[in-house]
This record gives sequence, C-alpha cells and structure tokens, in this order.
Amino acid sequence: MWMIGGLSLPPQITFKSNRPNYVRVAIYARHSTDRQATSSHDQISRCEAYCVAKNYQITDIYHDEAFSGAMMENRPGIASLLMAAFDNRFDRIICEDLSRISRDQADTANFFKKMMFVGIEVETISEGVINELHIGLKGTMNALYLKDLSDKTHRGMVAAVLRGSVPGGRTYGYEIVRGLDENGGVLHGKRKIVPAEAETIRKIFTMYQSGEKLRHICNALDRMGIAAPSGGKWAPTTLVGTRVRKTGLLRNTLYRGIVTFNRMQYRKNPETGKKLSVMRPESEWIRVPIPELQLIDDATFDAVQAMLDERSSKAAEYRETAKLRDPVETEAMAKSRIRDWRERQIKTAGKVSALFAGRLKCAHHNVRMGAHWADRYSCKYHQCANRAVRYAELIEAVITAALRLKPDDIRAFYDSDAMERKRQRHQTHLEKSHQKLEELRNRAEHALSTFGLGSDTKELKAWFEDNTEQMRLTRLDIEREKRALADLLAPTNIREIHSRFVKTINKLMIWSRDPKAVTQLRHTMKSYAITAHWDPDGKRWYRTCEIEYDFPAMVRILGQRK
Repeated sequence: MWMIGGLSLPPQITFKSNRPNYVRVAIYARHSTDRQATSSHDQISRCEAYCVAKNYQITDIYHDEAFSGAMMENRPGIASLLMAAFDNRFDRIICEDLSRISRDQADTANFFKKMMFVGIEVETISEGVINELHIGLKGTMNALYLKDLSDKTHRGMVAAVLRGSVPGGRTYGYEIVRGLDENGGVLHGKRKIVPAEAETIRKIFTMYQSGEKLRHICNALDRMGIAAPSGGKWAPTTLVGTRVRKTGLLRNTLYRGIVTFNRMQYRKNPETGKKLSVMRPESEWIRVPIPELQLIDDATFDAVQAMLDERSSKAAEYRETAKLRDPVETEAMAKSRIRDWRERQIKTAGKVSALFAGRLKCAHHNVRMGAHWADRYSCKYHQCANRAVRYAELIEAVITAALRLKPDDIRAFYDSDAMERKRQRHQTHLEKSHQKLEELRNRAEHALSTFGLGSDTKELKAWFEDNTEQMRLTRLDIEREKRALADLLAPTNIREIHSRFVKTINKLMIWSRDPKAVTQLRHTMKSYAITAHWDPDGKRWYRTCEIEYDFPAMVRILGQRK
C-alpha cells in the first residue's frame, strides 16, 4: 500500500504527467557528388523512418548537395543547422552516420562541443547517441578514409599516365580523342595531333631558336592570322609561362614526346577550405615517353631550353641581389608592396548589398519600386498595395520564386524557336567571316608569290598593311560570332548549373546580403515583378514575385568548372 497524506491507495493506481512525451529533432543529410550511390534524399527518407520508429517529432530538415565532407566551411545546410540550434528550435540532431557531419576530426569535435554547449544531442542511425568516444574513434576513421581516398586517386592517375594517357585538358597542338576502347569503355586521356597547330608550334620553336624576341614572335603570328590558344592575340607569357612551374608552350615537354606528371600537389587551407597548388620537388616528377605525339626533335627542344635558361639570367641575378639586400630595406619594400595592394583592393566599384536593388517592379502598374526610407520599398502610385513593403518580405518572396526554377525551364529557353533563329543568324555570319578570311589569306599568298619576298616598295607595304588590318578585323568578327554562338547553345551541364544556382540562393537564406552571392545572382536575373494579394482569412497582404532570368549569363557565371 502507498501512503499519501495519511490515505492509503491501492498499488495499481499511478500518476501520469500532462507533459508531452516527444523529442524535437532536426534531420541533416549530405552527399559529396552526383555520382554517389546514396543521395541526401535517400538519407533523409531513412532518417524519417528512423524518427517515426523512435516517436521523434521532426521540426526541421537540412541538407547539403554535392559538398565534400573534408571541410565544414561554405556549406549552407550545416550553417543553417548551427543557427537553428542556437535558436533552440530542436532538442536532437539525427543523421545517417557521423561522417555526414564531417570527415575532418577538428570540425567534428568542434561541432560536437557547440552542440554540448547548447544542450543538443547528436544521434546517428549507425552509432546511436554520439559521445566523446565516437568523436575520437570515428573522427580518426573518417580522416583516414579521406587520406586513403586521396592516395588511391593519385595512384590511379599515375597508373593512367604510365599506360600512355595524357592528363589535364586540351593542349595547343593536340585534340582530345573521343571514343570507346576495345572493352567498350570510354577512352580517357588520349590525344591526337592537330596538323595546323603543330605547324605553328614548330614555327615558334624555329623563330625562338634563331634569336627572335618573344614580342616579335607574337607580332608575326598575329600578322599571319594565327589565333592564340585562347582565341585572341599572342602574348609572351603564352610562350614562356613561368620559370619555376615550367609552364608555357616553349617549356611543354609533350612537344618533345614526353608527358611530365606529378609536378603539383593540392592542399586545403584549414581556414578557408580552398585548394592551393604547391610544387613538388623535381625528383618526384614522373616523365613518360609518348613518341607518337612528338612535334619537336630532341636537339631543337634542348637548344631552346638552354636559351630560355640563359635569358632568365637577369631574373636569377635579381634574386641573388635580393639575398644581399639589407633586412631593413627588404622590410620597407615589403610594406610598400602590401600598402599598394591594399589600395588596389579599396579602389573597386561600389558593391550592391540588396539582390533586387534597382530592378524591383510593381506588377500592378509596371513601374519601378524604390527604397524610400529605412528598409521599405514602394510603388510611386499612392493607392497601390505595394506601398511601404518591408525588405524582409520582399527578399522572402524573391527567394521563394527563385527556388521554383527548374532545370527544364533552362532547357526550354534554349530549345525555343527564338533561340534557334538567333543561332542560325550567327552561324550564317560566322561562315561568311570564315570565307572572307580565307579570301584575304589567298590574296596575301598570291601577292607574295607574284612580287617575291624581296620586294620593298611603299605601295606594296601599304597594301600588305591594309590586308593585314582587314584580316585582324575579320578574325575579331569570327571570335565575336563564336562567343555569341556559344552563349546561345544549350549547355550540357544544365542540372549542375541549376544545382549551383540553388546553392547560391541558399546562401541568401542564411544571410540575404551575402556580397558574393548577391554579385553572382544579380548577373543572372534581369527584373523582379512584385504582385500583392489580399488574404481575407488572415486579414493581411502577402506578395509573390515573378523573375525574369538572363539564362546565357547564368550559364557563363555558374557553368564554369570550379
């Protein structure tokens, strides 16, 4: 018997609390690449089923698409999760396993300490509730996984080079071979010689070996109507590159029939998470002969390398002089360089802090909405519903509208009849420009064969200068039409572009005035039309947004490889 206040109660009677018996949880998911077997959506589904079985109440879901686990910096999903944790929006974090949070030991430990500080537990499907033992053991295992993955990737690349593959992208003088091997797999790293470009390479080596200056070689190539690898004019740095990293056309060992690999290694800055290239010692470089790709004979290549080293003697002399310089003078020069650098950074165009600044329109009156005071924007018509609208409400409507964009919308823009007509028009102009350039070249060859190389009359010189100028202008037209045509072609990585667009929009959900995100997105959107709607139930106005996109600009900015 139980005695309460002198009364005896039977043992089967118990007291029940009115307090709800549930745990508020937030789900977090992450996957590294689109090729990964388990996506973040699969992880979220698994975590939701786990929460249902545990009788947890799901309050928030956060995820990071195609983000590496090596660094927590610049991941919008984990940043939003941290902010919500400090706002006490949930009691526990659920994820598939600890590596979804991070594979870096320091990041994992730091995240765990923050959660302990705010009293939030971390629970994974694989390990259960996380404690200090998991942080030590699993953190070490995840870090070792990253190191092992890096070693295997590097070993695979070295093995591919030893089998005759050429790493990297397109090299001037060669083009990438597309096709399948004898086993039906995709060919990787195979190259073949481009005859016209190979002839240009031989001409450059011959001119340099004869003692021509770099600027004279560049001018001669421009006069002959030969485009540089970038499509524009030739520059001395294109030919010689940098002495330390052995870059530039004249230093490229592939022209000698030797692939030089393993020159660089990449390390992540622990503060920013960005990759930095570091030169390996020359003793670790791997050189593999590929004689079928040789363009320059060994004697010519060695002679040119000797001349490059000799002409670099002035730079070596400057470095030796710097070693003998007084430390006080060296420090003064360094401070001067830093001061000049800071001045250049300050002298930049004014940055826009609002995504829709200057491009906001009232859809009811088709007029611009301006910022009139504080953080409020208004249509100029006094009776309009779009009066004194707060910035927070506008940016919410803009973000909601931007997240409605789908990859199919981008594809439909490029598949439209208007875009096809534009492409046909530029293609026609491009063909005419090519035909004109060929005619100018034929005229120049005919003139040379008629008058001979020794002709030196003023009239002939004037004629050649005029013909050269016409060729230059025609080449500019060709490059301009090529760029215009490339902007009008549908990109092959539309889903990747859309994914980057969504990630940039997600940054605005963390901080709506993020300078980097605002700068990128302003180039991809032309205008924002705001429509006001009356909610009779809530007795309030709410607003929606229609965005006019600049898809070619979006492809140029977000379609580049990172």
